Amino acid sequence: MGLALPAASMFLHATPSSGRKPLSQSAGKLLSETDLEDIVRGCSYLSCGGGGTLRGALKILRRDLADGISFRLLSVDDLDDDEYTATPYTLGSSAPLTEEMAAQFEGLPRLAEMPVAVSFRLLEQHLGKTFAAATVGELGPESAAESLSVAARIGVPALDADAVGRATPEADQYSLLAAGVPVVPAAVVSPFGDEIILAKVARSDREEHILRAISVVSMNYVGVTDGAIPGRVAKRPGVLVTGSISRAGRMGAVYRRAREKGEDPIPAILAEGRGYKLFEGQIDKHEWRDEGGFLLGEITIAGTGPFEKSRYRIAFKNEHLIAWRDGEVDVLPPDLISLIDAASGEAIANPEFEQGMKVVVGGFRIPDLWRTPRGLELFGPRHFGFEYDYVPIEHLRAR
Repeated sequence: MGLALPAASMFLHATPSSGRKPLSQSAGKLLSETDLEDIVRGCSYLSCGGGGTLRGALKILRRDLADGISFRLLSVDDLDDDEYTATPYTLGSSAPLTEEMAAQFEGLPRLAEMPVAVSFRLLEQHLGKTFAAATVGELGPESAAESLSVAARIGVPALDADAVGRATPEADQYSLLAAGVPVVPAAVVSPFGDEIILAKVARSDREEHILRAISVVSMNYVGVTDGAIPGRVAKRPGVLVTGSISRAGRMGAVYRRAREKGEDPIPAILAEGRGYKLFEGQIDKHEWRDEGGFLLGEITIAGTGPFEKSRYRIAFKNEHLIAWRDGEVDVLPPDLISLIDAASGEAIANPEFEQGMKVVVGGFRIPDLWRTPRGLELFGPRHFGFEYDYVPIEHLRAR
């Protein structure tokens, strides 16, 4: 959903919300610092280069832990049918602000609290409900950390689920929309304290267009909470990507254990995520630009080792979307493309790649809910302007 990078560093003095009871000792599994670090590291491999940085994610979580905040993870099955969850996330561009852009925001007041946390309470007030849990919007490291932080500071558990199964550039790529479940009303809060309730949209894609326009005049990001649903809807197959936070945690854990043993973590990460090694090489060139609230660009990789005579190209819109090997399509949206530093085994966030960097390209399959006709309408190649019919990553590998 396009997390903007400034969010992690600007709100370091947020305080826990008042007026709520502390987290119940029975409200899900208590997460340790190691658990949290494993989760956001695992998210970095599933984020397709978007959703913020691992560095920013760890800053958020360590700040919260230093403040004595407790984190809990609740299975979707443990949410009562009449208890509500909602999805807090930050929407914007990961492109750095230019001096000219930054100048237009000078003199405006700044919130002391994360806008996304304010938006969560604002939606509660609008609906007249107290949410029992928070759903992670997407599996970006920083966006997941923000959702976990918002839940913990407000005093509710995070669900072991997310609304995408990866990170994604647009609010349209939302599992509720693929399942035919409305996501509005939405509460929107800018870093300057502007508060907006989006009560109704003419068509589902209008939410993305409206929120993106607000983000452009809000330092490239806004805090949003939407997708308020009761437990009976959350449990319906295909509405949420269930178990995804635990999956990310397992991927982060295999990285940690491999590094402790002095081993290359990349094969273990790909095996745990049931992924594929798509390419290996050195970044030959790259380009990116900020356009309409999105980070747009391409990366070209010159092959090394068994890929020496090949070239690989990845196009991204905040997140990696599509890849070609020697001019032939190799991965299509919505399947996942992960760019990994060959030396450290860490995922590379956009636009932190550099010319000459040695990388491995990994690929993972998208959850099945996106392979439906409605899912592909929202998240397939043609949605992003690529004139291809969707072919699953595993079928392309078989070729």
